[in-house]
Amino acid sequence: MSHSASSSSPESIAATQTGRRVLINTGALTSASLWRIVISFVLQILIARQIGVEGLGHYTIALAYLNVSQVIVELGLPTLLVRDLAQNPTHRRTYFRWLLGIQLLTSLLTWAGLIALSFVLPFGPVTAASLWLVGASLPLYALTSAIETIFQAGERMELVMGVEVTINTLILLFSLGVLWTGGDELALIAVIIATQAVSALLCLLLLMRSHLLASPQARVPIDLKLLLRRTMPFFGLSLSDVLLQRLDILLLSFIAGPAVTGIYSAAYNVVRVLMKLIQSFWRALYPTLSRLQRHAAERYTRLRALSLRFGLIAVLPAASISFGVAPEMMRLLFGGDYGASAEVYRMLIWAAPLFLVEVYAITLLMIEHHLRASLWLSALHIAGILILAPLLTPLLGATGAALAVLLAGMTGALASLWVLRSLQLTATIKRFWGIVLAAVVSGALSALMPAPWLVNLLFASGVYLALCWSTKALSTNDLQALRRLILPESSPPTPETTL
Repeated sequence: MSHSASSSSPESIAATQTGRRVLINTGALTSASLWRIVISFVLQILIARQIGVEGLGHYTIALAYLNVSQVIVELGLPTLLVRDLAQNPTHRRTYFRWLLGIQLLTSLLTWAGLIALSFVLPFGPVTAASLWLVGASLPLYALTSAIETIFQAGERMELVMGVEVTINTLILLFSLGVLWTGGDELALIAVIIATQAVSALLCLLLLMRSHLLASPQARVPIDLKLLLRRTMPFFGLSLSDVLLQRLDILLLSFIAGPAVTGIYSAAYNVVRVLMKLIQSFWRALYPTLSRLQRHAAERYTRLRALSLRFGLIAVLPAASISFGVAPEMMRLLFGGDYGASAEVYRMLIWAAPLFLVEVYAITLLMIEHHLRASLWLSALHIAGILILAPLLTPLLGATGAALAVLLAGMTGALASLWVLRSLQLTATIKRFWGIVLAAVVSGALSALMPAPWLVNLLFASGVYLALCWSTKALSTNDLQALRRLILPESSPPTPETTL
């Protein structure tokens, strides 16, 4: 009787509902993110096959500079203001005006900086023109970003998701139209401006219909220096995040040129899908981990360990199995001109498990309020790429750039483990030897089997799962444990579900 009563207590019901609400919200955001990843990947393949190696290089370089520029435009302000406005909704109008003004100014300054770079760095005419076009989209992006900040602060995430899904779909459709009519990389970059204009217009219409700025608003004085000082940590995290993913392309753009960048980017675009999925995984878990860290320390510790193990179970075979079939896979996806991308891929793919460890560490450090430590880890990783890429790329080309990324990733992962150990945040991974054994055996099979690459891929994946199951590195009890940790039930977990 007592167990039944406790299981239906208001506290228990509220905890379960909260957990489910978190899952629904993060699931929706993750779905929108996955749609963007799929669109980007499909588009990269189509572009690679249509406009060739050098054209893909030009396009990838433009996107890299665009991604970094957008972070500079925002200065970390949206992250800070969403938090502040969630607590003070009557300040939305004042903060929106300041945010829009600051971001419009930074967009113009960043555009000017891109134009300056086009003259200073040894770019060809196509790359230089692409920087001008990229810069032209930044004021439109500033408007979109400011409005989406208000949507997030007003807990209207469905509006943000609607805009993102619509715009990414339009990017795909417009780009297909450009490719169909024989357009080049500059025409594809111009699509970015067109879709950003549509995004800004759509955001304006949704803002007016949402009435988020029409509710009673209070005038609040703004200390600009204080605001910018408070936003610097968020800006640092955002900038380090984008540099970790794009710095290699930025360096290749003027060290090796578009042709080498095209060979490298074909391999990197496949690996980047896996890295984006890793990020989405930890971002989806972040709210739950944060909640458990504050209210349920034991469950927090268990979920840390179990989530890391599930991440490794997913990522290690992706690296080991695809390693063996890389040549056939790259030729099928991108065409015969990208045969050299296979060796680049075979090196870059091992950066994915290292990236998983580093993102895991940074996530925990943010939850535990060790923001400075997470920034130092990112800075160390970035420094590794900055030092190694200029040394290795001239010697080995695209393979040298991949080696630089891999070595920098190893440094970042080892440093992450050391920091976690020093802060007593390490997690014991149950039956890790079984995961490694399964990954090694399945990877060897995929490389040695005399069968088509897709058959090898499917067979090796089946062998991997069978070995994980037979060594008990993976079991139904683990899946049940993960579910119970995220979605608390009234009854406590059985002994079999413990880590």
